[in-house]
Amino acid sequence: MNKVSIKNNVYVVAKVSSKYKNKLDYYLIIPGRGYEYAFTKNYRKSCYIFCKSPILLNKVLYNRSHNIPLMVLKKYFHHNMSYLIDCLELDDFVLKRGAKNKYHKAA
Repeated sequence: MNKVSIKNNVYVVAKVSSKYKNKLDYYLIIPGRGYEYAFTKNYRKSCYIFCKSPILLNKVLYNRSHNIPLMVLKKYFHHNMSYLIDCLELDDFVLKRGAKNKYHKAA
């Protein structure tokens, strides 16, 4: 799991799921393509307030706070970024991928 930096024109927005009860659907707003579905997670009020209007993806990825649901969301985004980059074809928006740790050759 490498850290990824994305250009500052990709946004995240959370909407209350119409399909599932007590869930939030997260979408990425990609320039030229519009809304792209990312994933669905459990409803947390602080996450909804944080992401109900479009917010930069980098702000979510590198957010630091004492709010546990926001940190869980950050961790989930970090865990799924490689999947989202491949699935949504975000290679054009990746600035840099993080350096591998010093043990990557041992594996």
